[in-house]
Amino acid sequence: MKNALSRTVRVFAFLIFTSATLLTQSVVAQNQPSIQVGENIRSIIFDSLTREYLLYIPKGYDSKTPLPLVLLFHGMGMNATQIMNMSGFGKVADEKHFIIAVPNYEKGALKNYALTYDIVKFSKEFIREISTIVAIDKKRIYAAGYSRGGRVCSQLASELSTEIAAAGMVAGLFFPMKSPPRAVSVIAFHGTEDKMVSHSDSVVPHWVENNECKGTPITRKISEDVTQTVYGSCKDQSEVIFYLINEAGHTWPGSPRADISVDAGLGKTNKDINATNLIWSFFEAHPLP
Repeated sequence: MKNALSRTVRVFAFLIFTSATLLTQSVVAQNQPSIQVGENIRSIIFDSLTREYLLYIPKGYDSKTPLPLVLLFHGMGMNATQIMNMSGFGKVADEKHFIIAVPNYEKGALKNYALTYDIVKFSKEFIREISTIVAIDKKRIYAAGYSRGGRVCSQLASELSTEIAAAGMVAGLFFPMKSPPRAVSVIAFHGTEDKMVSHSDSVVPHWVENNECKGTPITRKISEDVTQTVYGSCKDQSEVIFYLINEAGHTWPGSPRADISVDAGLGKTNKDINATNLIWSFFEAHPLP
């Protein structure tokens, strides 16, 4: 009798717990807008603060088919919508079929050019959050960033190398933070007239050393103003590619919003190459093993 009563109590407790869990999930779902093709504005709670982000779903998305994910990080003074417009990543996502997630730096997130919260911890939670909403290919999670966002990507490539397959930095390549357990492939772009981040070209040798690249660098002129250098034979089949762009400012090569960059005093935007297309092609070639 006691055993039967005990089992009944356990079953009853389980049903209460399950009902409460389902209710909680239902409330969360109700508080978030439904997912649709194109830009979705959503939020995530991290360190007890609500942080807004933009989730871009490409045309033809099928929830049964896992897609690559690009984490896109904007620069200081920008927001998610602005970096999407500057880079034109949405158009490429529709053509190549991948998902984009762009977190906003909320008020107080930056102090003396440094983030006030653990971006690595946040990114891990952010990836987990996105994977509960849409179907993600865990071997194809990438990080791309502009300016301060490039610094974030540099850190993730160093400290989250087991989840970030490759990284792309525009006007914001920074030093690797620490030797990662896996060498992450990196592609970067830097303008010679960038007055805001002037040292990206001097950072490249540190990534070459970090990735233990042994091959002879291959340098070629893409155009009169664009020089590409490829560093191969690197650890873990990684690769480092660097584009040095003559006379370009603190800008995104090939940006459809080049006029805004000029008006903002960021300098000239090179149109000989398209950084977004090059970054995605690079990402496609470098999934996690």
